[in-house]
Amino acid sequence: MHTSWLTAEQYAALSTQVQGAFISPLPAFESLLISGPDNRKYLQGQTTCDLDQLNDNNFLHGAHCDAKGKMWSQFYLVSQAEQLISIAFRDELNASATQWKKFGVFSKVSFETGQQHFAVFGLGGENVTALVAQLGFAVPERGGLARHNNDLLLALAADHFMLLMPVAEAQQLMQQTLPFAAPNVWLAQHIQHGFSYLEQGLIGEFVPQMLNLQALDAISFTKGCYIGQETVARLKYRGGNKRAAYILTADTDEVPKAGTDIEIQLGENWRRSGQVVNAANIHNQLWLIAVLPNDITPADTLRLSSDSAPALRIVPLPYSLN
Repeated sequence: MHTSWLTAEQYAALSTQVQGAFISPLPAFESLLISGPDNRKYLQGQTTCDLDQLNDNNFLHGAHCDAKGKMWSQFYLVSQAEQLISIAFRDELNASATQWKKFGVFSKVSFETGQQHFAVFGLGGENVTALVAQLGFAVPERGGLARHNNDLLLALAADHFMLLMPVAEAQQLMQQTLPFAAPNVWLAQHIQHGFSYLEQGLIGEFVPQMLNLQALDAISFTKGCYIGQETVARLKYRGGNKRAAYILTADTDEVPKAGTDIEIQLGENWRRSGQVVNAANIHNQLWLIAVLPNDITPADTLRLSSDSAPALRIVPLPYSLN
């Protein structure tokens, strides 16, 4: 962990023993500030989301792909005055920032890391809307953005939120008596909602549909050209994508790394079938989001490729892939 707003002592004090609503500091998630008169035009040609749909009351979920349609990152994008702010897991945000800066020299656009400016939190749990109101926000609907002073609240789902807050306010917030929880508590809920993010080893490995981004309103098929658009559109209109993201759970104390293999039983043998994207373990309950063949069923026997090889159970996605 490295951050300018959360101390090591505060981080160590965070617990997974929470009941009901909670707020989790997310030091592994960061922001990128995108400025300049061409910032919207530039990102319109770089990302899967439609910048024309971004306004003061919503946010965009999108992906940034290479020329072959493989993702550098997926992110959440908000507007703040004339500035755009991209929020994502640190590994993928750094990967996209490198590419955006490389080609941004031909446009009137500039990029600045938001680490010194903003902190990221996650909110969730039962009755989380009461906690949202306690923090001074009107409760936005899914896909909506609520503003309070200089704070921005993104409703990823009805009970699952991301909060962007100036660093000085975040430091003050950490001094308050609130139901703070470890990041893994929010990340487990993130997985349970069918969301994902890209860790270092998986950057450049997946097209957006492999992580269900078409089902999460993170791909516009009407906006026109962007880098990787040909591949993404072909998979929609001509088919060919044979993989999707699934939620899995197991009774184990393991926390597999991103990229760990998942195996399927075929007769008396086991064969590699997919790989872990994200994992969180809460009290020996492992939650995974993993990329698997899109014809996988709950009747298939799956296990994690590890020394103990725990059996994995498929949990229904909270959205349709059709």
